[in-house]
Amino acid sequence: MTVHRGRQRLKDVFLYVVIGVIAVMGAELYAVHQARSGGSPTLPLKWMGFAALTVLVFGYLIRRNRPNWRKRSFWGILSLCVCVHAGLGWVVLKLLVSWPLIMLGPIAGVEYFVLAAVLTRVSSVGKKGWAERTSN
Repeated sequence: MTVHRGRQRLKDVFLYVVIGVIAVMGAELYAVHQARSGGSPTLPLKWMGFAALTVLVFGYLIRRNRPNWRKRSFWGILSLCVCVHAGLGWVVLKLLVSWPLIMLGPIAGVEYFVLAAVLTRVSSVGKKGWAERTSN
C-alpha cells in the first residue's frame, strides 16, 4: 500500500509542477504580448483576481466532491454554476473601473459555501440522477 501512496504522491507533485509551469508561461506570454502590442504596463488585476477566485472556488468544489465525479448530474450542475459565475463576473467587472482586491476573499468564501450547498443538495437526494429526480 505504501508503494501506491508513493506513486500517487509523485503523480500529484508532477501535476503541481506542470500547473506551475503553465501558469508562469502564461504570465510570460501575456507580458510579451503587452510589450509587442504597446499595451498598458499595468496588470489587469481585477481580471487576474477574478480568474484566481474562479480557480480556487471551483478547484476546491471539485476536490470536495470526489465521490460524485462519476455522476453526470454533478458535472452538469457544476458546468451551469461555472457559466453563471463567469457571466456575472464578466458583467460586474466590465461595469467597474476598479475593484478592491480585498473583496475577493469574502466573495470567494460566500460563493464557495453557496455552491457547495447546491452541489451537496443535488448529489445527496437518493441514488437517482438529477434529471430523474426533477422529472417526478
